[in-house]
Amino acid sequence: MPEKPASLSALRGVLPYVFGHMDVAAIVADADRRIIMINDAALEMFGYDEAELKGHETRIIYADPDDFEEQGRKRFNKEAQEAQETYITRYRCKNGNVFEGETLGGPIKSTDDENLAFVGFIRDVTHRVATEQTLSKLHSITSSRDLNFQARVDAILRLGTEHFGLPIGIFSHIHGNLYTVMQAVHPDDALTPGMTFEFANTYCSHVFDVTDVRGFYHVGESDIRAHPCYQSFQLEAYLGSTIFVDGHRYGTLNFSSPEPTRPFRAQDIELVRLFAEWIGHELARKRDLEALENAKQELEILARTDALTGLFNRGYMEDRLSGEIDRSRRYKHPLTVALFDFDHFKKLNDTYGHAAGDEALKLFAATATRMSRKSDVVARWGGEEFLAVFPSTGVRGAVTFLERLSDEIRDADFAPEGESIPLTMSIGVASAHSDDDLDTLVSRADAAMYLAKTRGRDQIRTQSDIGKPKT
Repeated sequence: MPEKPASLSALRGVLPYVFGHMDVAAIVADADRRIIMINDAALEMFGYDEAELKGHETRIIYADPDDFEEQGRKRFNKEAQEAQETYITRYRCKNGNVFEGETLGGPIKSTDDENLAFVGFIRDVTHRVATEQTLSKLHSITSSRDLNFQARVDAILRLGTEHFGLPIGIFSHIHGNLYTVMQAVHPDDALTPGMTFEFANTYCSHVFDVTDVRGFYHVGESDIRAHPCYQSFQLEAYLGSTIFVDGHRYGTLNFSSPEPTRPFRAQDIELVRLFAEWIGHELARKRDLEALENAKQELEILARTDALTGLFNRGYMEDRLSGEIDRSRRYKHPLTVALFDFDHFKKLNDTYGHAAGDEALKLFAATATRMSRKSDVVARWGGEEFLAVFPSTGVRGAVTFLERLSDEIRDADFAPEGESIPLTMSIGVASAHSDDDLDTLVSRADAAMYLAKTRGRDQIRTQSDIGKPKT
């Protein structure tokens, strides 16, 4: 029996020399978990005087009594083995502040393998844990398939305000001296997208110009306290990063507060930079997708457009007319087509050159486009031939339009080489039957157009004129 107290007594004398000057907080407790030694790093961490802790159960430093009991069962009991791994426990300081402590704890054994005392080494990893949690949340935000770009930026702004303890978050675009709010989080909703400020009057001027992260945790006691932003808005704390898009400065991501805050840590700098990098990457990707979509649309337009006239080409018209025939049959709506052919077009080309012929084709295209309804479809069918489709329109209505169009073309000021030439067209009109397909419908319009050619040109003929004697 006397050997145990002697060993513990000897231990008490040695402990201050072993742990006293360590940078990490060290606390030693006896077999009943009462504190027998606490080093200077631990006193500073918990905010106690040595006399306030010695003799007390280590329960006094735990934030949750259940954690005290759990660690007693796992590590701090007579059967406990040497510490093998670290764990994280929430501790409470004298002033009530709670922090996450990374702990390595276990028994101090005698020469005969008895547990004489227990030691715990504690590091405050609150910010590291918070950073890891924030990174995990950021991953969830950026990888979510349910959020669009705007929703993700909003989530990042809210995540940043929560992590940094700065209630105002802004995603901005900067052009010249114009600072535009693209998205914002504000406790009073005082900032809305589209609001503008003079760039020089924002703290972001300190970030954007140096293309780096800058932070001010107490502006009123810093060398920028004369800054217009502080004078106007009294923002005491600011943390911001430049946003780059394809290597070019786009704007900033920044967080601020009217209250001073703690000095920013290296993790804060890296986090806000990471947030900004993700937004810049997404903006670049968004631009690339938009450019790809625009290119795709342009290719689709080119694929269905006649290069000379800008009208639809024959391939597109064939698909479109087939669809209109199906709709006409399904809904029993009238459908009329007209086939146009310039009169004496070869003579025009031979006399004035192909450039003049091209101008005549473009003149028709521009006039027909201007005069047509949105539902009408006009295409270059081939050479100097054009095909027009008039959905939900009977022959009479189509002919009325075609007469006006013919007059407009004939009266146009077309004067190659300074010589005024009237342009005329022969036009054939046909209406869809219930058993029509594209070929049969266009064939009737073609027959009517041929009839207009043989009967003097510069006229409109319909399918009903075919077979009638010349009048």
